[in-house]
Amino acid sequence: MGAALKLCVVDAARAASWLLPDEASKEGEKILVAYEGGELQFHMPRLWNYEVMNLLLMARRRKRLDDDGFAEARDIFGGIQCEFHEQSDAVCRRRIFQFADRHQLTAYDAAYLELADRLQIPLYSLDGKLLKAAEAESISTRF
Repeated sequence: MGAALKLCVVDAARAASWLLPDEASKEGEKILVAYEGGELQFHMPRLWNYEVMNLLLMARRRKRLDDDGFAEARDIFGGIQCEFHEQSDAVCRRRIFQFADRHQLTAYDAAYLELADRLQIPLYSLDGKLLKAAEAESISTRF
């Protein structure tokens, strides 16, 4: 019998390590391989789509990706299946404000923190400030 499916939140900064060659990392590769092997299921705020699309567009405009690299990254991004979460209800909005204020985060980063906290699942990021906030909230950040 295989390992149990593990749920996690992955922010756009961590996703960049899968999509941009100059941000590749061993831990990022391990996370993506575990996802592709059916060991991980991603849960993301809806804003994740827009953040990742924007980072790919900016990478191409800044010549970090050529047209072929952009097409490859876009295909990888398009193949990632996530459970997306709406966070527009009053409770989520209040929690996002609280996390952002408590840890001096952007609302975007606080949305990832809120989701990981609410679902009680790990948060994988490369953002030092977000990782520090997650650890302060007793949210696992290690794969």
